[in-house]
Amino acid sequence: MVNVIKGQFISCDIPMAQFIINMNKSLPTSQKFIIHVLDNTHLFVQPHATEMIRSAIAEFRDQNSYEKPA
Repeated sequence: MVNVIKGQFISCDIPMAQFIINMNKSLPTSQKFIIHVLDNTHLFVQPHATEMIRSAIAEFRDQNSYEKPA
């Protein structure tokens, strides 16, 4: 018997994958979105979580950007 789960495949570098995994760990059990960690750079997540992941990455990137002082 085959079990089918609809999801979103994410391919990224190792630090970004760890960021997403830690974001998932910080949520309550009912809101966790990772279906399966395939390897260090590939994740399979619930499709509704992609926008949340994108916005969290954008916010993280904005917080860690260097702006040259004027």
